[in-house]
Amino acid sequence: MSKTARTIALLMLLATVFSGCKSAAQGSSGPIKVGMLTVLTGPAASVGTEQRNWAKLAVDDFNKAGGIGGRQVEMVEADTEFDPAKAVLAAQRLISDPNVYGVVGPESSQNCEATANAFEQAGLVNISPSGTKPELSEKGLKTFFRVVPRDDVQAPAGATFIAQDLGAKSVYIIDDQSVYSVGLATEAEKKLKELGVATVKRESISQKDSDFSALLTRIKADAPDAIYMPIQLAAQGAQIAKQMRELGVQAKIVGSDGLFSPQDFIAGAEGATEGAYVTQFAPDVHYLPEDAAVVKEYESQYGQFGAYGPPSYESMAVLLDAMKRAYDADHKLTRENVLREMHATKDRPGILGFKVSFNDKGDAVGAAFYMFQVTGDHFQLVKKIETQ
Repeated sequence: MSKTARTIALLMLLATVFSGCKSAAQGSSGPIKVGMLTVLTGPAASVGTEQRNWAKLAVDDFNKAGGIGGRQVEMVEADTEFDPAKAVLAAQRLISDPNVYGVVGPESSQNCEATANAFEQAGLVNISPSGTKPELSEKGLKTFFRVVPRDDVQAPAGATFIAQDLGAKSVYIIDDQSVYSVGLATEAEKKLKELGVATVKRESISQKDSDFSALLTRIKADAPDAIYMPIQLAAQGAQIAKQMRELGVQAKIVGSDGLFSPQDFIAGAEGATEGAYVTQFAPDVHYLPEDAAVVKEYESQYGQFGAYGPPSYESMAVLLDAMKRAYDADHKLTRENVLREMHATKDRPGILGFKVSFNDKGDAVGAAFYMFQVTGDHFQLVKKIETQ
């Protein structure tokens, strides 16, 4: 067992000691809180900050509409630092507060995986706006939900696009050794071979790497038609793209949702990602007429945004709605009745282009992936990929 795994196991044991607050309830007084668990510092802070801002906007909108029983809801932030062990500690701080009735987050599959059992033991709803690993909803957990589709759809969709839309006959796959990346790379590799792609090769890097010249020199010698990069850190994806172009690697880039960052992947690459394709688990809400008001509201307060923020708004809005229904039905809030109402969520209108319902695993029914292409300073929608 690795040092990190041992640390997480110890923290999970401690979590059971403090999970006695799972039955905490509030009547007509006392604060009502929701948690926001995401990365606020470190290499993916730009993603987490956007998620935090959108979640805060959802809370503000909810409070303006009357809150719960006339009382305002407070959002409590917790930083995962993009580290599973620290994510468990951050989750435990939220769990140990009896006035927290649900949590939006974490932001990544590895942090969802690390914290899932703690939330389950505490009976505390957690709804991830961006955790896409399929196995997260295959463990029989009752408290885990997500509003985004799973990677067992994303990777085959990317592979199919590479083989059929781009007509690639030779493909390199580069993973970054994270739980997220390895899962996507494995699914894509399998699908590419199923589709008859003649040459499929795979390489791994570390999220701490910054010099890819040796790897890219080997890739250049093979002259692949495409490179599939399920890279979790968009800034690292931009570095790879820049070094590809510097070395004269002409392969088309197809990436996963981790690369969907106008700031880090497009601007940070200084033109090297022009024409690259990226799959994403949410639509560009700028182009949904029904979202015009919330887009204007967000941009007036926080400025421009990518695709990671709106699912955070959706997650928080769904959670708050379940909390309100629980209070209205029972005249009190408990973690148990909030969980009950989360499972009862049915065809709830939202901002992601579909009405939210959950299956018995906590997966959102009707969620879809989208293929975008880098065009100038933005991502242009190419096609919608249905998941059902």
